[in-house]
Amino acid sequence: MSKTYANIIFLISIATTITGQLLLKKATASQRFSLDPTQLLSTLTALLLNPYLMGWVLSAGISATLWIVVLSRFELSLAFPVSTTLSYILILVLSWWLFDEQMTVTRWIGIGLMSVGIFMTYQS
Repeated sequence: MSKTYANIIFLISIATTITGQLLLKKATASQRFSLDPTQLLSTLTALLLNPYLMGWVLSAGISATLWIVVLSRFELSLAFPVSTTLSYILILVLSWWLFDEQMTVTRWIGIGLMSVGIFMTYQS
């Protein structure tokens, strides 16, 4: 497998992880799930029938499969920090854009610093 192809698989793995998290957020935003034991059956039914939650499960499965390929091609000490940081940065921005979540100046500064860190880590 070429380095370019491995990088593409790596990025798709990150994208499916992020997609899954956004779908999970959408699932929980579209319906309140009860922790009340008397509501357990209705909560489980709602969970199983929620299309966003089904999308999350699918995304998680695809992401896990791709992650296995990534780990066979990259060092864990590189792949995990890069994947986690890129996911964190993109989740912050997409949550702000899609869900109107608050983005403070401190978070923007953090994103900038993390971006520099990702660049430095990946170049090593």
